[in-house]
Amino acid sequence: MIRFKSLSARPRHFYNFVGLTVPEFLKLKNSIQADWQKAREAKYKTNRIRKIGGGRKLSLPDLNDRLLVFLVYAKLYPSYLMMEHLFGVDESNICRIIQEFSPLLAKKIVINRQGKKITSLEELREIIPDLDEVLIDATEQRIPRPKKKQTRKKYHSGKKKAFTIKTQILTNKQGLILFTTDSSPGRIHDYKQFKKTPIPGWLEKNPQVTAYGDSGYQGVNKDYQKVNFKIPTRRTRAKKELTRSEKIRNTKQRKKRIKVEHTFSRMKKFKILADIYRNSKNNYSAIFRSVAFVVNLRMLERSV
Repeated sequence: MIRFKSLSARPRHFYNFVGLTVPEFLKLKNSIQADWQKAREAKYKTNRIRKIGGGRKLSLPDLNDRLLVFLVYAKLYPSYLMMEHLFGVDESNICRIIQEFSPLLAKKIVINRQGKKITSLEELREIIPDLDEVLIDATEQRIPRPKKKQTRKKYHSGKKKAFTIKTQILTNKQGLILFTTDSSPGRIHDYKQFKKTPIPGWLEKNPQVTAYGDSGYQGVNKDYQKVNFKIPTRRTRAKKELTRSEKIRNTKQRKKRIKVEHTFSRMKKFKILADIYRNSKNNYSAIFRSVAFVVNLRMLERSV
């Protein structure tokens, strides 16, 4: 049976199972330990007769082992039955642990090593005063074919030619995730989803921040004239060839935007965001943000 004590004694195996080194795992555990304890205490009944600690004991009482279950599941994305054999606990317990940690990790996104965190876009300027450039992009993940025809139409992506869920992220110029939107059906266009998020309003309040997006955000400069938003210049029917200066400008923008693509690559090292998503679509946003939390922490620890 896998336990933190035995797996951490083999660092190479630990990294392949979890996606983090042992020191990074312990840093993550320490950052959520207080929140985990509060969440545990919030479940206690106020009119309980037994003392706290009475009743049936947890199969995995240690926080290290419970967090290990979640990270192994996110990194490898096996079935609950496979996890049951790996950890020696019932698959219903595995399910409860996943449901316990996904909202816990999704609450906040760590953005510096001093322990300060953000929960909204309004806090960005306070914690990152030198924020001058942000990158915006969307990613899609395949889901199983819905049974209902109306649902199939809603989630079918014309771009991917598959049924998908779409999420947009906002990063700084180094690729650190600053904000993630709620997930949307794959049929929704990137720019339409962008307009429904709080990002345009935040950019209007901070005109000194330059945003970079891909060609999917056509029309943003017309709809939001106060926003400093840069997108590539596209060829049109009237103008079939770009000038040399336009090509150079597009190349410079692509070199800046590549950081957000690298962020997606780091996130999709966790198979729960790369394979066909089998879990409930209602929990997808929490799963996505929890992986973003882990990826941010790993990026910050490795940039020291």
